Amino acid sequence: MRPGLRPDIPERRDLVAFAPYVAAAAVYIAIGLAWIDFLLSFWVGLAYLLVTVWLLPLAFRRLR
Repeated sequence: MRPGLRPDIPERRDLVAFAPYVAAAAVYIAIGLAWIDFLLSFWVGLAYLLVTVWLLPLAFRRLR
């Protein structure tokens, strides 16, 4: 932690890093409302998070 900063207030960089997780969660909930089985599987949820937060951004960065 840098001196002079309060640890309970996130910086802009922290919020930018957190944004993909919030977006992935919103889409996951929307899919889960349509297909309940999608929400009930731990492994499907883990794979979804891996694809949406790690693999998709990686693919987009390589395309640029």
